Amino acid sequence: MSSRAWRLLFLWLCGLLLAAPLAVGLLLLLAEGAAMGNLRLLLAQPGLWHSAGLSLWIASASTLGALLFTALLLAQGDGSRWMGMLRRLLSPLLALPHVAFAIGFAFLLAPSGWLLRLLSPTLTGFEMPPDWQTLKDPAGLGLIVALILKETPFLLLMALSALDPAKVARQQWIGVSMGFSLPQIWWRLLLPALWPALRLPLYAVAAYGIAVVDLAQLLGPDAPAPLAVRLWLWYQDADLLWRGASASGALLLLAGGLLLLAGLRLLEWGHLGLGRHHWLDGRRTAPACLARRLVGGGALGLLAINLLVLAALLLWSLTRRWPFPDGLPSQWSGHHWLVLLPSQGPLLWQSLWLAIASAGISLLLVVLCLEAQRDRRPWPLWLVCLPLLLPQASLLFGLRLQIDWLGSAGVDGIGWGWVLWSQLLFVAPYVYLCLHGAYRQFDPRIVQAAQLLGASPWRAWWRVKAPLLARPLLFAFGVGAAVSLAQYLPTLLFGAGRVVTITTEAVAIGSGLNRRLAGLYGLLQLLLPLCVYALVLWLPARINPALKHGSLG
Repeated sequence: MSSRAWRLLFLWLCGLLLAAPLAVGLLLLLAEGAAMGNLRLLLAQPGLWHSAGLSLWIASASTLGALLFTALLLAQGDGSRWMGMLRRLLSPLLALPHVAFAIGFAFLLAPSGWLLRLLSPTLTGFEMPPDWQTLKDPAGLGLIVALILKETPFLLLMALSALDPAKVARQQWIGVSMGFSLPQIWWRLLLPALWPALRLPLYAVAAYGIAVVDLAQLLGPDAPAPLAVRLWLWYQDADLLWRGASASGALLLLAGGLLLLAGLRLLEWGHLGLGRHHWLDGRRTAPACLARRLVGGGALGLLAINLLVLAALLLWSLTRRWPFPDGLPSQWSGHHWLVLLPSQGPLLWQSLWLAIASAGISLLLVVLCLEAQRDRRPWPLWLVCLPLLLPQASLLFGLRLQIDWLGSAGVDGIGWGWVLWSQLLFVAPYVYLCLHGAYRQFDPRIVQAAQLLGASPWRAWWRVKAPLLARPLLFAFGVGAAVSLAQYLPTLLFGAGRVVTITTEAVAIGSGLNRRLAGLYGLLQLLLPLCVYALVLWLPARINPALKHGSLG
């Protein structure tokens, strides 16, 4: 069989492994969720439409807030010192898992949290925690703020990766020579051109926001809860009738997600169409120093909140007694670290093994897919990113229906295998996104020269192409491992309680009342991706010493 035939066969096999289950799952979800009995049970639930509206509100507000914050940072921060610092710290910000951030953010935002302790009683006069609902508020404002703070670095990284520095500098020089200020150049020229590059990341942020379960359990409202959380609670019910209601609810969540994506697309069209007249009116304005200072304060606030989150996690994990309104614990103790940490070894190893396996298999599949697409048209990005663009709960409930249809005996026998497979569906798209640009920019003539000198295709890839792409390959692996470590709903849904990771334990502990355990588990969840990212930063220079000096791009 020729190499071209092998590539075509592999593409079809990869599609059957990753894409076909999603299509079959959505069809089964449609059949199960559209049954009249299941629909009647769903529609009879009190507060159903309030939960659906709450999910739409949280997702739309957090997505638009993160988009606006990203645009302000780009427009007002060009050339500033705080923007340079923020760009250097983007990787550590992204390495902080959502669950760990949510636990630490709750420590800051709670009525008895650290922020109010630092102000009391000097500025507030509070000797006791006030009766404020800063967490789990009915409007989900705390959850929205947390999502904005976590998604802004992601969107900012995607925007910076899409910008060509030479082209940006040339456009800025032309704009300045015509009398426009730098913020005007960004708002009128550079930001509108970023829409295509930000479209898929923005859709992924919206899909995550509407179907988030772990953060909603920690920070979101619960009377009623967002729709995704209620679906998960119904699915866990001992009465199997609620499985049908959860399938119908997953369809409703899917419809809400598609509606939100359509709204974002309309926003893009409106901005590009209706705003064109404003961009081309030729009006010059002086840069607003106040706006630049406010945005700079917001950027420093983003960094400060992340540092405070880490500090709060560490303080509570070492606290024995911390009465309100003291700014620091009155009694310290390392009891939880000394007693619980030795027993957490198996849990950490299980989580790390699952993350390494998921990232490694995804990296192998993606590299083979990119190599197989070398002689034919690449897959559309929207097709590869489909698991990221649709609500996770809807896709997972459909996949779970397939597993139930195959029979529960198979699930009990290979629970780890099903969890690994379910995580691959969400890890592989992120790995593909990380490698797609590097593969597209790689000069194929380098490999062709190695083959002309007598090297086989495999030897040319291993000895020439892999060292040159060491950084993006290892970075993609690190991103895949971090995404796998953060997977909450796939682990619970396909592990059936038999597969436990540090993330599932962190959510369970963080939802309770023991802040010391919550701080410890939050730090442990942060520890694993930090170790992976540190390894990713250390290995490239070891693989090829020339990479230290940047001689191999």
